[in-house]
Amino acid sequence: MSDEMTPISIQSEETSPPAGARPGLGTVLLVILLTTAPLLGLLYLGAQFLNLPFTPFDLYDWPIRAGFAPWIGLIDALNGAQTADGGNIAQSAPLVRWLLSLAVFLLIAFAFGLAFYAFVLRRGRVPDLIDGLAIGALFAAPMILVSLTTSPSTLPAALIIVWLGALFVVWGVVLSYAFGRLMDGAAISGGEPAAGGIDRRQFLLQFGAGAAAITAISAAAGATLAPGRQAAELQRTLPMISPDFLAAQQELFGNFRRFVIVRGGAESAADSNVLALGAEYPDRNYVSIWLGGRSPIVIYENLETALAAYSTEEAEAGIFWLDG
Repeated sequence: MSDEMTPISIQSEETSPPAGARPGLGTVLLVILLTTAPLLGLLYLGAQFLNLPFTPFDLYDWPIRAGFAPWIGLIDALNGAQTADGGNIAQSAPLVRWLLSLAVFLLIAFAFGLAFYAFVLRRGRVPDLIDGLAIGALFAAPMILVSLTTSPSTLPAALIIVWLGALFVVWGVVLSYAFGRLMDGAAISGGEPAAGGIDRRQFLLQFGAGAAAITAISAAAGATLAPGRQAAELQRTLPMISPDFLAAQQELFGNFRRFVIVRGGAESAADSNVLALGAEYPDRNYVSIWLGGRSPIVIYENLETALAAYSTEEAEAGIFWLDG
């Protein structure tokens, strides 16, 4: 009589998270938003404090420099809608820029966040630190490229790469941590919840409070620094006989009546220091001011408003017409 060994088939257990351990789509979107809001606040603070790139503005400017007609048409349509209702383009243009910049940046953040969440679900385990570093680096790469090619910041490229890379990698690590807490690692592994643990609602409340605090503090600090930085830019001078200024004349609105705002209203080009180069539009409703280099164009309602912005208590700003 011989003993026969009967094979025992062992079925592999599924490692995908049970339905109860998966947060819903609304919760996932909320977590991505709460993770991205402090990132925006810190980017804004860095831009105002150290003149580092503000990536949402770079995303706004990049299609314009590339000549992407639909994007330019959308901006013109939104600005035109404001002026058609009696608004001032000097006030509506910055608002349109902010709204479109934030919308594009948030859409990209949601795309990366949802792709990361789908990857985690497909793999079937709680994300770890390496996963967070990876998704942060993937998000950082295109943002760094856009800022390096578009941002008006004059800081070294290495500093910009380190700054943006660090912020976006931290974004990925925080997002990975939040997803891990929400997916209930104990339920996936079959163990018991740790003593003293908190449920999803408590975690979301604490996570949201922390994100709101960081966002509010960084945004408030950036807003406090913004007026001083803008005032310093307005007082920056450029010699009228410098090659940079001569090149600016050819680049800025060659078909419009051009002028320069100078310190003290000197009549000789050789003796004048230029605060800004501008152009008066045919309807004379507003003027555009360019500070030279890669500085942004500032739009004023009229010449008087522009001159007042560049005047100080010690010296009034004057105007020098280039086209007669």
